[in-house]
Amino acid sequence: AEEQLFVVYQPVVRLLPDGGVDRAAGVEALVRWRHPQRGVVPPIDFIQVAEECGLIGALGDFVLERACRDFMDWQARLGPAAPRLMAVNLSRAQLGQAGWIASVARVLRDTGMAPACLQLEVTESLAAQDQDTQARLHDLKALGVKLALDDFGTGYSSLSSLHLLPVDTVKIDRSFVCQADTSAHHRVLIEATVKVAQSLGMNTVAEGIETQSQLDVVRSQRCDKAQGYFYSRPLPASELLAWLDSKMAVAA
Repeated sequence: AEEQLFVVYQPVVRLLPDGGVDRAAGVEALVRWRHPQRGVVPPIDFIQVAEECGLIGALGDFVLERACRDFMDWQARLGPAAPRLMAVNLSRAQLGQAGWIASVARVLRDTGMAPACLQLEVTESLAAQDQDTQARLHDLKALGVKLALDDFGTGYSSLSSLHLLPVDTVKIDRSFVCQADTSAHHRVLIEATVKVAQSLGMNTVAEGIETQSQLDVVRSQRCDKAQGYFYSRPLPASELLAWLDSKMAVAA
């Protein structure tokens, strides 16, 4: 109500076969809190509080609507140079909220955003939770939106059950990626995840890329996309537009 919450966007780049990147592949929307006394509060300090006091659903809805509106603004400003996909995190509270899927359809309708341009990201542990949850995910897919399995490798599902989940993209957790260049074990896990996901027609995103050597590993493992500080920190909308327009190979 006091407009202290705001949304920043972290670029997700597509890794091209020639060694380059497609900088407009997509972005992930992330919420921040600009507190009048404490300054910018990171999500690790307030997301759990929002969950405990029952406000996480309203918080998630705020991010979804703001992200979709910003996405359409970029389309109007940049045309083909604008990001082609908007990723928004999905909470347990939203997925369990009566009528919430209809509210997603309403946001898409009100903003004019094509459903296929929206990717809702659900944690591995939530996606594998129960039949009701998976039924809700199938209902979201029926709207035409894309679904991503976030933080893969840290939850309760496994490669053997990946085919049971109605997801389009698997995001490989940063805890694997950060050791990709120093641990053969982690390289094998990334390789296996990419191969299984691709065999099921799913895309893969390597999260938390911070160094050239980490990028070299995930590129050699044929990951489709990459995300992390090596390319860019999360940016306010105005700075994201400048980043997209930049000719620099790397923006940190």
